[in-house]
Amino acid sequence: MNIDSSPPLLVEEDGAIVRLTLARPEQLNALDDELRRRLEAVFLELDERPELRIVVLRGSGRAFSAGANLRRTAYPPVEGDWSTRRHRTATWQRLLAHMDRLDQTVVAGLHGHVVGGAALLAAACDIRIGDRSTVMRIPELAIGIPLTWAGVPLLVREVGLPRARDWVMSCRPVEIDELYLSGFVQRVAETGELDAAVETCVAQLLAIPPAPLASPAR
Repeated sequence: MNIDSSPPLLVEEDGAIVRLTLARPEQLNALDDELRRRLEAVFLELDERPELRIVVLRGSGRAFSAGANLRRTAYPPVEGDWSTRRHRTATWQRLLAHMDRLDQTVVAGLHGHVVGGAALLAAACDIRIGDRSTVMRIPELAIGIPLTWAGVPLLVREVGLPRARDWVMSCRPVEIDELYLSGFVQRVAETGELDAAVETCVAQLLAIPPAPLASPAR
């Protein structure tokens, strides 16, 4: 792909597969506007590359992602009138909506912390595979921040309103067994076997004819 492949996002084209790796492990792959712009560039290219069929999203190091970087805001600087500010603060929401519309099937491999906006990034993927270390948490309300990025509707779609309400309002950590029972993750890998589980899933998807796989119910 014609995308800069360096931190915060490594991009690797592998036949019909694009592998995206969040690549700031020393910051637990915190989300910021630089990463958002890099992801958006990848998604725009994917719109024009139907021969690329599968996207794999992973995090490097000890965690998938610790969520929005509160020191370097996940949003771009906000200046100008009300409509300009509103447009800029909806950037991640638009990114997730774009991700949701991709013809490619997006597979997330989750491990370690999956926090806040990172949980929404995972929720926008088609298939999520977590290993035994995976713990998801949505802490925004506990630190006085409203859940944005259209997060509640996205979670409701994936796990239902009662469970989404519980997770958002309690801000509690949710471990892998509950994530699997809720449907937030569809497959569970044992510790050390996440790579193999993701590759098994990718191989199964590639065995499906391209046209029907590009337009399932989402």
